[in-house]
Amino acid sequence: MLIAVAHGSRNPAWRASVEQQFEALQADMGAESIRLAYMELSPPTLLDVVREAVQHGTKRIRILPLFLAADGHVDRDIRPVVDQIREAFDSVDIELLAPLGQQPLFRELLRTIATEETQ
Repeated sequence: MLIAVAHGSRNPAWRASVEQQFEALQADMGAESIRLAYMELSPPTLLDVVREAVQHGTKRIRILPLFLAADGHVDRDIRPVVDQIREAFDSVDIELLAPLGQQPLFRELLRTIATEETQ
C-alpha cells in the first residue's frame, strides 16, 4: 500500500481538490493500493490510515510525502510520526519514501510539462 501524506487544510475546497485526485486513483487502482493522509489540520492522520490498513491485514506500507523537499515538514513533522508508527506496528514493513519533489518521476513530469508548454 502507498499512503500519500499531504499538508492538510481547514479549507474544504482545498481538501476536496486533493481528495478528488485520490478518489480517481482509488477507482483505478483500488482503495487498498493507495490512500491519502494529512500531516495536520484535516483527518485522517497518517496514524489513522496506517492503523486501518494494519487492521485490514496490510504488511507493507510505503509513505510518500506530497512535498517538494525533505527539509522542513518532512524531516521535522512527518519523519518522527513515521518512527513512532514503526515502533507501534513493528510487524509491518514501513518505508518512508523521498518526498514527491525529489522523486525522479516528478522531474520527468516537470520536463514533460515544460516541453508541452513550449510547443
